[in-house]
Amino acid sequence: MIDYIYQGGWFMLPLLICSILLISIVIERFWFLQKRLVVPNGVLNNFVRLVKTEKISITQQESFSTTSSLGALLVVAYKYKDKPRMSLEEKISEKAADIKLDLERNLNMLGIIASISPLLGLLGTVVGMITVFANINLLGTSSNADFLASGISEALITTAFGLIVAVPGLVFYRMFQHKVDKLMINLQNQTSTFIDFIESL
Repeated sequence: MIDYIYQGGWFMLPLLICSILLISIVIERFWFLQKRLVVPNGVLNNFVRLVKTEKISITQQESFSTTSSLGALLVVAYKYKDKPRMSLEEKISEKAADIKLDLERNLNMLGIIASISPLLGLLGTVVGMITVFANINLLGTSSNADFLASGISEALITTAFGLIVAVPGLVFYRMFQHKVDKLMINLQNQTSTFIDFIESL
């Protein structure tokens, strides 16, 4: 593997950086997009129980808000529960937009990596081919075929590596985007349930 990296030339450096960023972002998003951190089970029921008993303190609200995204939305809904529904939903939408932005953190970077990696690989190949054909006249006729085959093989390494980075990058980007959409729908449904509850009080 190390030999291939050396053979690919200096265009392998940005591709290696892209691969490291890709792995880092994937690990980070896998951790922070866990359902238990965004929409934990039982949070809505616990919050409703405290509201019913009117024993939800400021400290408890802060705890709910910092523990999960759902808790943060429920606290906003509870804080503005006396406002008209339209105003309440506007406040919740503002908070939901912040939460979605946080859930999508680094996904744009993941998409950029998936887009530019094959282009960087192709650029490395083109530069490698130019070098091969520029130097082919320096060799004798008998050596041209071997030199050309060797040069093309090395030039194609960057394209292959670019695709190796881009394909999983695109897969993970789509997967995380879908996961964010599902989490946001779950948040919206549970928050709507809580709004209906506080309106019935």
